[in-house]
This record gives sequence, C-alpha cells and structure tokens, in this order.
Amino acid sequence: MKIDPEKAIKIKPGIWWIGWPDYQAGFSNNPYLIKDGDEIVIIDPGSRLDAHWSIVKKKIESIVPLDKITMVIATHQDPDLCACIPFIEDAVGKDNFELVTTDRTSLFMPYYGIKSEVTTVEDGDKMEIGDNGRILQFITSPYLHFPGAMVVYDTLEKILFSSDIFGAFSVDWNFYANKYYHEAIKSFAETYLPEQRHVINFLDKIKNIDIDLICPQHGSIIERKHIPKIIDVMRNLEVGVWK
Repeated sequence: MKIDPEKAIKIKPGIWWIGWPDYQAGFSNNPYLIKDGDEIVIIDPGSRLDAHWSIVKKKIESIVPLDKITMVIATHQDPDLCACIPFIEDAVGKDNFELVTTDRTSLFMPYYGIKSEVTTVEDGDKMEIGDNGRILQFITSPYLHFPGAMVVYDTLEKILFSSDIFGAFSVDWNFYANKYYHEAIKSFAETYLPEQRHVINFLDKIKNIDIDLICPQHGSIIERKHIPKIIDVMRNLEVGVWK
C-alpha cells in the first residue's frame, strides 16, 4: 500500500492513521486521530524528533488545524509515544488542553515539560466523546510493558488501540497485517514483554470484546480475519527472553 508522507489514511469513519514507517529501523510508528463532531482526539502522538513530529504534524493538519485538538491520550510514558505532547499543548493552549492517561503514567508527564493537569482513568472507565455516541473504554494492561500501561477500545467502530501490544518489528512493513504478521509479532513481543502471565491476564480481559481492528502503536493494523490466529500466537509466546 503506497503511503503518502504528508497525508493521513482513513481507517474507519472519523478515524485516521497519522504515523510513518521507518524502513531503516524496521519499525513503524502509528499515532491515530479520532474526529467526532468538535472532538479531536490524538492517541499516542509520538516522538519529538523533528523528522518524526514534522510528519505527524502535517498529517494532523491535513484533517484539522493543530489548535483544534481537544484531547491527547497517552497509553504509557515512553518517549516514542508521547514526547511531542508539549508541542500540541503549546498549540492548543494550556486552558483548552486535556491529557488522559493512567495514574501511574501521569507521574511521568511533567518530565516532558507538560504543564497541564492530567485526567487519570482506571481499568474499565469509559468516556463519551463527540456527537455519535462514541464511547472510549480504557483497559489497563499492567506490565505490558509498563506497570501503568493501558489500551483504548472505541465501542462505536470496534477498534482496539493496543499501544505496544500486538506490535511488531518488520523491515518488510505492510499497512495492514498479512498472514505472516504473527511471526513479526514474536520478534517484538518476546523481547519487550516481561512475563507470560501478564499477557494471559490481558488477553482474558479482552476475550469477550467484539474487535474489528487492532491498531497497535508499532507494526501493522490487524483486521478481524487475522485476529484469532494472532491471539492464539500471543497466548503461546515465550516472552522475557532478551539476552
């Protein structure tokens, strides 16, 4: 799939991928934008490196002006996910800016120079946004790979924004996962996830959720047809094997 470096890709009504593939590193970076009425939500906007932020900024501005963003969601504290948040805060203005994350992750936000108070959420919390009955559900994913990590489920479009979970390394990157994607997941998950019981705990949390797409922060977007196979692979990984 050809990727225009300056344009977002719509993956569902009101939802865009605003990331970039880093072919040299074999590592894609996948921020997402949700637009619902006047609500503009960015999930894990990414790095502050100019080579990265300049891409994300252009893609946001291909949809809405930067100062129209109403909320940023950070699924955990890693700099490749959220170091550019101060740029958005500056554009929007402190009084109009809302940052949402878990309590544990919120402790790290001031270290990026973020000045706003953080809205914290707990496991199972829900937030309605926009005009179409869109509800975002927050599901904690402890130790995958941070104690305060979480994922976000869009109940309207049945999308699981899975943060680093289901992410992958791949020099042969595809926008949508192919039938070999589970092998690429192994190279990422087995070294980044610490212990299998945490993986099983998370998979049990989401097993009854109707998921149409899994949108990880790295790797490829996973369509429904591949999800059962990938879940099965995740349940049987040998994780915590970095040497």
